[in-house]
Amino acid sequence: MELISKKPVTLHLIDENFLFLEDIREKYSWKDKYEVKFYTSTDKFLAGAGQLHIPRNGIHIVILAVNLALPDKQLTSDLIDKFLSAFPGIYLIKIIHKNELEKEVSSQSRENVFKIVNNENTLLRIDNAIKWVLAKKNIEKKSRLYKIVLYVFLASLVFTSLLWLLVFLLGS
Repeated sequence: MELISKKPVTLHLIDENFLFLEDIREKYSWKDKYEVKFYTSTDKFLAGAGQLHIPRNGIHIVILAVNLALPDKQLTSDLIDKFLSAFPGIYLIKIIHKNELEKEVSSQSRENVFKIVNNENTLLRIDNAIKWVLAKKNIEKKSRLYKIVLYVFLASLVFTSLLWLLVFLLGS
């Protein structure tokens, strides 16, 4: 049973070198449950981020594929981190080169940020991260649904017990 809402999962791909553009477009654009938006720079993403509407049940995943070794790219990455901290419903997948890995591992890690090394398995790891986000959201929705069912069951059990106690006390 699919519990994720019918609204599509929005993937924001920021890819300055067009490394993953065709692969992401081929894999996700034709499916109904994904909406893919492409940006050629972090500046264009941040300019459009002001108009970004994040519904309560919507899922937004930002895939950041820029060379963070350059000083200005690190600054824009920090801006995106601040933006993501303002919107907790957004997930970030950072594509990191091997020489940046040591610096990134020591940086602060958050639950909604995935760091993936750029190698031959990058697309598979991106796909796994997206599936992990969807599975997490499904588990959250199921747990909310189970809690509601549990509370309704307990309330009906208490109501029935009180009704039987009232009948027993009035009958004797």
